[in-house]
Amino acid sequence: MSEFVINLRRVMLLERTLENGGNTTCPLRRPETSIDAHIQVENDSRDHHLQVRFGPYTGSITLRRGDSTKYMSLRDFLQDVANGRTESGQQTRRAIDLMEALDLVSDALPGGMRAFITPTTDSDHPFGTVVTNDQGEVCATAYGRCKHTLVAAVRAKLGQLPEGHGEHA
Repeated sequence: MSEFVINLRRVMLLERTLENGGNTTCPLRRPETSIDAHIQVENDSRDHHLQVRFGPYTGSITLRRGDSTKYMSLRDFLQDVANGRTESGQQTRRAIDLMEALDLVSDALPGGMRAFITPTTDSDHPFGTVVTNDQGEVCATAYGRCKHTLVAAVRAKLGQLPEGHGEHA
């Protein structure tokens, strides 16, 4: 899996918000998805104080106003959080993985069914799902090692043929 990155153009757009304070949204991208960082900047005479939110998770950093590397420090901080290289980033990474799993499972369901995703305490199968019909009746439960094995498990429980990824022609 590739990592979330912020392109150089976006870093330069962050400069104005960093210098003037205020709020902005900064997309972090990787080939298969993107996530928005919501950034709030408050300045004083010496520092920039930033609060960053990725969905329900937040992080904060203080950068010196006169530091010539502060833009790159902000970029590194955002990428570290989004890619799970900090404690709060690990929570964010897990939340992103759960959202992606929900999207993938939901796309695989027949009409009239709805998936609910939950983390598990099983390190071998960290994803769990419950699938219900329109009446709220449970149609399937499944666990998976990753979002793809979770989809395969749901398909098996619902009696659907697995979809390939183009490996066999």
